[in-house]
Amino acid sequence: MKYRSIQMAKRILTYCAGLFIMAMGVSFSGTADLGMSPVNSIPYVLSEIFTSLSMGTWIIIIFSLYIAIQFVILGKNFQPWRILQLICTTLFGYFTDFTNWLAEMFLPNPALMTFSPFGVYGVRLLYLFISMALIALGILLYLAPDLISLPGEGIMQVIANKLHKPLPVVKMCFDCTVAVIALGISLVYFRQFHGIREGTVIAAFGVGKILGLYDPLKPHCSGFCTGRGRNDPTPVIPRVKGTTLRERCKAAVLQRSFFGEQAKKVPRLTAWDPNWCG
Repeated sequence: MKYRSIQMAKRILTYCAGLFIMAMGVSFSGTADLGMSPVNSIPYVLSEIFTSLSMGTWIIIIFSLYIAIQFVILGKNFQPWRILQLICTTLFGYFTDFTNWLAEMFLPNPALMTFSPFGVYGVRLLYLFISMALIALGILLYLAPDLISLPGEGIMQVIANKLHKPLPVVKMCFDCTVAVIALGISLVYFRQFHGIREGTVIAAFGVGKILGLYDPLKPHCSGFCTGRGRNDPTPVIPRVKGTTLRERCKAAVLQRSFFGEQAKKVPRLTAWDPNWCG
């Protein structure tokens, strides 16, 4: 029980760290002022119009709307656990407000720099690429514990399942839809592109590319969350549907003999260890 509590604490810590790093990426993107990522574009534009509410508050409002849309689409098939998305939504919103405050306090604003226009634009691009690197790293850490997804990902999965369409296709359509909505709001109020610019397009493609560069870190993140390293010789006993605990433990004994002396070095490795046999 203590072991499982420690592992759950590690998963929650990794999850929260991922959300916080993602929020840092959002703040860098906002300071760059070259356009937000599609999923954050509507909260950003609304926070620039209705300044009495922070961007984090608008994130909570818009993401809560995504949860409501999931309820409308699924109807009676709406799973109660989806309500828990409110927790990560609220956490991400508060993290964004905090990192925006940090950026305002400590991050030089390109708009106030005395460089040439090309120099200022270069600084904005630097902030944008730092933003993409942070968001990609945050996604890696936030997905590793396999806990609750943010409502943006949740609504994409629901639509994909409802329409029987591939998730990448639905994601592209969803990103385009929210970007167009944010662009429309921006043009109506500001009479110019605000929150949707070239950085939005760069981030839409760049974050995925950078995330691919983080692939070597995935085993380490998973190992930290599960307590199982890459070279851990402990046999993994899958939960096969229709088999009993005794049958799984018999399979464990066979696997232990297959691994030989290396498996014997694992502490408390016994055929009837409940943490091992399931």
